[in-house]
Amino acid sequence: MEFRCPKCGKKLPSGVPTSAKKLKVGDVMTREPVTLGPEESLMRGLEVMRMQKIRRIPIVLADKLIGLLTEGDLKRAEPSTLSESEEDFNRVMEGTPVSRIMINEPITVDPDAPLLEAARTLLSQKFGALPVVSGGRLVGILTDMDLIRCLEGLLAHAG
Repeated sequence: MEFRCPKCGKKLPSGVPTSAKKLKVGDVMTREPVTLGPEESLMRGLEVMRMQKIRRIPIVLADKLIGLLTEGDLKRAEPSTLSESEEDFNRVMEGTPVSRIMINEPITVDPDAPLLEAARTLLSQKFGALPVVSGGRLVGILTDMDLIRCLEGLLAHAG
């Protein structure tokens, strides 16, 4: 099978460095991700995402992953500033816990799982991230940006 660049049509080199085939989720995941508790407000989730420049926040209770808050979930849940007053917007955002809109029991991945397997899950499920759990404890998050960083590194060092 021949692969071509979707933008320019140029033929891409065949084969993958054998080191790339050995990559595990733990090799490229974001360690110690920013987390929130289930009773934090939607406003706090929005503030953290903006300050940290992230789009997903694992929700934990005593180091155990119980949910995932995404930027898309927040956008769908927040009242429209066009139809609501600023006071109503703030009341809803500050008075609603993230547990109300988070993804409950998200699909997770083990840090020792092959990176290819995790990438296929992200692609097939159209997810932007997978929380990484080991021994029932959140140890990281694998995001689409982690995969792009990894790909960039592989391409930059390709023969």
